Amino acid sequence: MTQPLASLAALTLAYILSQFFRTSLAVIAPELSRDLDLTTQDLGFLSSVWFIAFAVMQIPVGIALDKYGIRKLVAPMVLVAALGALLLAMAPNLEVGIVAQVVIGIGCAPVYMGTLVLLTRWYDPARFASLASLVLALGSLGNLMGTAPLAWLAGLIGWRLALVAVAAIVGLSALLVWLFVQDTRDGSPAPASGEHPLRALIGTFKVARKRELWPLMPMALIGYGVMVTVRGLWGGPYLADMFGLDAIERGNVLLLMSIGMIIGPLLYASIERRTDRRKLPVLVGSCITLVALVALVVTGSLLVATIALVLVGCFGSVFNMVMAQGRRFFAPEEMGRGLTLLNGACFAGAALLQALTGQVAASAAPPVWTAVFLSLAALLAIATGFLAFSRDRRLAELR
Repeated sequence: MTQPLASLAALTLAYILSQFFRTSLAVIAPELSRDLDLTTQDLGFLSSVWFIAFAVMQIPVGIALDKYGIRKLVAPMVLVAALGALLLAMAPNLEVGIVAQVVIGIGCAPVYMGTLVLLTRWYDPARFASLASLVLALGSLGNLMGTAPLAWLAGLIGWRLALVAVAAIVGLSALLVWLFVQDTRDGSPAPASGEHPLRALIGTFKVARKRELWPLMPMALIGYGVMVTVRGLWGGPYLADMFGLDAIERGNVLLLMSIGMIIGPLLYASIERRTDRRKLPVLVGSCITLVALVALVVTGSLLVATIALVLVGCFGSVFNMVMAQGRRFFAPEEMGRGLTLLNGACFAGAALLQALTGQVAASAAPPVWTAVFLSLAALLAIATGFLAFSRDRRLAELR
């Protein structure tokens, strides 16, 4: 295996496992709630703290990647995520579960950004968007791991031992990153930034002041968050409550949704490559997602609900398009800070939506899914309205 491929493969494996942690609670949510004595509000908060920790870490991650390089940062942090998974497996109550989720979120924080930095160093700029979308699609294999395979393993040995097995795989991934990731093509140490961290932080806030980003930020906060909230938190309980599905049956339905989450980034990337447009595809995709969310509320058919979940997974996968639209407004020296800013917004929004819908579910009359899915639809409609006024900078304008 050539060095670029070995480096990219090791980071992609770590990213797959990071994706697993984002969405795995949905499949084992009923069993987790039973064993830890969680309310729906508790469950929403437990899922959201992973995203809170992940989002908070994005700005420090951007600075640390410039200062220490990919290998020296990502490998130890992935090992931290493995320790967090072990802690979650042993959690006796909500409080320990929260600490474990925070530790996992911190450990996963540098993986995708480190992969993007590697792509900028090893590959031609013209291939960046395609390779980033490919990594994003491959990362969705982690979502697949968190569906039927996790349900099967949890049914066989229990959810706690299943997480212990996952922790072992994550620890192996950290070792592979340490052994195979090479920051530069010639193997020399990564170029370190001599900028003071405070000045680097101020520079990030300057990037956030760009007016072109403002109409895009609501979609960054809401678009990805809607999809991951449905897939990673409420999809499993919804299927159990409305259709009486057991863990394996829930895993099978969510497996189909996760396949949609693989197809979505590849579909959006293909449209962007052919048309050099990002805003219009996301506007159309968001409208389809809105219809699917409403369908989840009104349908009594498992088939219709399954199709709706697949559509949410496919057309709600707007993460790469938001990043692609925003990066057109960053100067080369702002690229790392700009990308981590948008990435942080996406995950902060996911955390916010999971905590918010947990509150909605706790206060709504049964069935709670009407209030949960309609609240997500309303927020997505607002974000779509703002996006309609955003600027989609074309390649011709950059030349």
